[in-house]
Amino acid sequence: MNANTDTRSDLACDVLIIGAGLAGGTLARQLRLEQPDLDIIVIDKVTEFPPGLDESSGEEFTNYANRILKLGPYLRKHHHVCSGTRFFFDSPERDLPIERMSEIGGRRPHPIPTYLIDRPVVERDLCELNRAAGIRVLLGTTVLNCGPDESPAEAITLDGEHGHTVRTSAGTIRCTWLVDAAGEASPVARMLDLVPEEDRNPIAASWGRFEGCQSLDELGDDAWRQRVPHWGRASSMTYFMYRGYWIWLLPLSESQCSIGVVFDRRHTEPSVGTGEELLAFLREHRALRDLLGPEPVVRSFGTRDRLARLATQQFSAQRWFLTGNAGTVLDPMFATSSWLFTENNKLIGEFIKADRAGKQSDLPAYVHHYDIRVRSRYEKLLNTTGHYVFRGSFDAWSAWVALRNRVYYNRIVPDALEDHRILLKFSRTHGTDCSCDATVMGGKLSRLLKSADRLTEEFVELLDRDGVFSARNADTYLDSAEFDQDETLMAKVYEPRDWTLEGPADERSYQIFCRTLVQRLVGMAGAEWDEERFQGVFNPDWDGHQPLTEMLKGVLG
Repeated sequence: MNANTDTRSDLACDVLIIGAGLAGGTLARQLRLEQPDLDIIVIDKVTEFPPGLDESSGEEFTNYANRILKLGPYLRKHHHVCSGTRFFFDSPERDLPIERMSEIGGRRPHPIPTYLIDRPVVERDLCELNRAAGIRVLLGTTVLNCGPDESPAEAITLDGEHGHTVRTSAGTIRCTWLVDAAGEASPVARMLDLVPEEDRNPIAASWGRFEGCQSLDELGDDAWRQRVPHWGRASSMTYFMYRGYWIWLLPLSESQCSIGVVFDRRHTEPSVGTGEELLAFLREHRALRDLLGPEPVVRSFGTRDRLARLATQQFSAQRWFLTGNAGTVLDPMFATSSWLFTENNKLIGEFIKADRAGKQSDLPAYVHHYDIRVRSRYEKLLNTTGHYVFRGSFDAWSAWVALRNRVYYNRIVPDALEDHRILLKFSRTHGTDCSCDATVMGGKLSRLLKSADRLTEEFVELLDRDGVFSARNADTYLDSAEFDQDETLMAKVYEPRDWTLEGPADERSYQIFCRTLVQRLVGMAGAEWDEERFQGVFNPDWDGHQPLTEMLKGVLG
């Protein structure tokens, strides 16, 4: 009988999650803890979780893991507590020893703990924790008809009213709510054609796990090591920044590291198609060559052709959802993966609660607002053509990342810590014909970030014109604590949220950012800084598209 008309099932549950990785595994645990009477099945085609594209966790995931998933003791026992993010910059010849590379990073441990997660270990342990909690976890179980030339529609019947059915190698499973957490192979996204190619950009990555590596704290001279005297640098999430690409370093043990390169093919395309090619490419950089040690061994290798992906719909009033890489993929800097699925998982939980409470008439408004949030979030984080150029300049990146951090602690972290209260309020009180478009759901913030991108790209053009793109890539240190110039933004995440403070804080952040760029240009011109002239010419309205050259001319007179 055709799968679309067959109503028989071998297994039944309330929630079926396709994918037992980090997104699916954490959602299963969240639902079990928040709604313990739900019957949950998790399936995955793998029996062992392979190493993937590694990243640290962000504050959003840390809060989710500690407070909602009750995984704090587990993470502290089994995974490295991260001592913050660290950026290094090199000469165009890529030949600086690490103690001479310009550096952005904190002298002190990060005030909000995050983790360097060994992802396959967490995914394996989540399976066992979920099984112990009464969740049926079926590894080695495939959704049928999901091969490259097959149609998932032959295996999946979406029926929000009577229950979805999914044909698997373990039998046909019927469920009320279906969650696709199967990554980029997402059968639901494929079946419904939810990922248009035009939403993808040509950013790619190759990565591996290498045995025999040196610790960051074993490199450099005494003065360099003493610059970060407490935890040192070895437990940092470390990035090496170059024009057109960047390299991550995530320590997994005393001698094993995850190292990967992420590059924009619009600017560069290194030959890194195998583990040995990646190793050879890394060794072209003196600092990476020193870190890898004399005899590194490639333990695993992975690659991805395109890192940007947005499923145009990720929530449905017909009771199906996407989470994790099934829905949104961006490059791994700033722990975007854990941030994105953390938010989706929370919203899925809220949807199921409302549905179970008999509020079916409210569900379309939930979907409307959730999908606005997803699109807005993606557009704020999507890399422009210029992003991968200015990452390679200490001058350009230090200004841009300082603004990004200030916005992050002013808006993003407080929103996550209160579980997206304002979004849920709109979802519960508005219909689908309200004005909550991108203008309301983060539109002003998105436009601020776009203005910062535009000004940074203009700044890089001026650096290139004068041949000073890499002028401060050596022998310069910036303590990332200086990003929070008035020492209020990190502190305020521990206080009750005051919405009236956030707009003025964004305005101050934008002014600090613009002043930083203009001051640098004035200094390169050999002129004295004039704050009064800057204030006279500076337009605080980032929607006004004021050019950087206009600010510069106003200060130089």
